[in-house]
Amino acid sequence: MAMAPVASPYPAARASIEDPAMTAHLPIQEPDDYSPTDLMRMAEVLFSALTSVEELERTCMTLAHLPTEDAQDLLARFRDSPRGREIGWLQCAIDEETFHFLIPQNAIEEREYLTLEVIEELIEEACDLEVELGQTRTARDKAEIRLSALRTLADAKRIHQAEVEGFRGGILCDTNRIEELEQEIELKEAMIEQ
Repeated sequence: MAMAPVASPYPAARASIEDPAMTAHLPIQEPDDYSPTDLMRMAEVLFSALTSVEELERTCMTLAHLPTEDAQDLLARFRDSPRGREIGWLQCAIDEETFHFLIPQNAIEEREYLTLEVIEELIEEACDLEVELGQTRTARDKAEIRLSALRTLADAKRIHQAEVEGFRGGILCDTNRIEELEQEIELKEAMIEQ
């Protein structure tokens, strides 16, 4: 005798389950189609000791394709429960649900997302410049110590003054680069603030 499919208490599963023996992959669900009552029923299904693995899978699949914070929280709580281990792909579903939750849904969200990407890039660039600035300052400071030693040697006529001047030119180049780096960092920080 064939068993009839279990009638699911929530919209997505009712609309998309074709084979009760297999968890159907669902498209992204519309959050407005799910009331707080639907989410409470899903929580009951997930945390009931009497729920079949198939029903747990259908519920997890639905929640994984419902881009809301409540769905994320419910899946995360279920993952940490004793029955969460019964769904082998649960962490993958949570990761997928998080991805869908974070995807921009309209032009304003897309612009905000791109703005955050640009800010992140500017922060990384400023950090790289800070590292280069620190290295250049250290190199210049070391070069100034060497220059002092070279001047002493030149005063003692052990080397030619031209060698000192050549070394001093390198320090001037480092000083100019430090100024450039400071200006670049200042510009990037100003862009981040905007």
